[in-house]
Amino acid sequence: MISYGVSIVRPCGDCGSEMTCDLAQRIVHDRLQWTAWCHCPHCGSTEETFGWDDTPAEIRDAVVAGCGLARLTVEGTTGPGRVALLKVFRDAGASLPEAQTAAQRAVTTGIEGTRVELELLIRRLARNTITAIVTGGDRC
Repeated sequence: MISYGVSIVRPCGDCGSEMTCDLAQRIVHDRLQWTAWCHCPHCGSTEETFGWDDTPAEIRDAVVAGCGLARLTVEGTTGPGRVALLKVFRDAGASLPEAQTAAQRAVTTGIEGTRVELELLIRRLARNTITAIVTGGDRC
């Protein structure tokens, strides 16, 4: 399992003291899972939330701030490989124009995201015999 996460401090909703929150993204059964586990050492309050696929902006932004952005690039994809590349994005729920834009970025400037988001994409690409490289986003 690939997992990247960070800790942040925010006010406790119960007592107002500083609460520590561990925020993470991981790949579980070919899906992105996000979690937030918070604990207040002052009053003992805890909060835990999690979800699948689309990470809430607050959690994703904290992961990017702590770990950095990663970049995925695909090299040497033409003809049938280009169709397979489009299929990966379409299977992930992108419209045809969105898939075309993502495929173009993947082979030119690269796609930015969290390390976990792009590791999940690299696995999906590999199942379609597309080789991609992920760099950066590993300061965690």
